[in-house]
Amino acid sequence: MSFAVVGRVELPEGGTIEEGRKQLAEVVLPGLKQAPGFVSAMFLSPKEGNEGLSVIVWNTEDDANNAVKNATFPEGIKPLSFEVREVAANTAQN
Repeated sequence: MSFAVVGRVELPEGGTIEEGRKQLAEVVLPGLKQAPGFVSAMFLSPKEGNEGLSVIVWNTEDDANNAVKNATFPEGIKPLSFEVREVAANTAQN
């Protein structure tokens, strides 16, 4: 059984998708990959507006809760909400 953190963040005004992808690749993902219990992550860019969504999967509920408690954000990213949920099913290939 694994758990996911479903998150909402406010992205910087005027930022581009390319800038966001670069920040994810260079800052966010390397940190996540080193975090205890990390399994996978998906980041969703907004079609319009500036609200980003993420689904980050962790091995255990404790790992997920610790990730929320210890979360840090790159400059310009404002956290809005985070919720820990049990993963009911996953079709990702390992």
